[in-house]
Amino acid sequence: MNFFLAIVGFIRHYIYMIRTKEDKRYDIDFSRKVFVYKNLHKDCWSVKQDGLVKAHADKLEMWDCSFRVNQKGREKVIKEKRKNVHAGILGRVDDLGGTVMIGTEVTYNPYKYNSFVDKNTEYPIYYSGFATLTHNKVLTA
Repeated sequence: MNFFLAIVGFIRHYIYMIRTKEDKRYDIDFSRKVFVYKNLHKDCWSVKQDGLVKAHADKLEMWDCSFRVNQKGREKVIKEKRKNVHAGILGRVDDLGGTVMIGTEVTYNPYKYNSFVDKNTEYPIYYSGFATLTHNKVLTA
């Protein structure tokens, strides 16, 4: 049974994520956390681990999520009026596919907020047990 779940998990990740390179250093260790951010140039999510962008994804499911904003990076964006990678989600990639399609929509705008916020209430969001990242939104449960 565990072997079957491992194969299903591998297939799901293969469908949703495209590896950046074939080198072994670019294999994602699914037992450890990754940092995910919106890649505005490729219009997808970039998955980073150990300082390397290891994959790109159009859809991603994560658990044990911390929403992170580097305040120095945010200040640089405001000062220079030029975007840079300074915010994202630190968490674990979900292997079992507990898709959340109803929940709180989360957003971040460095010119308006100093953290991720609930899109409807603008209340700060720092942690979520589970999140679904799709092409144009982040939903949390």
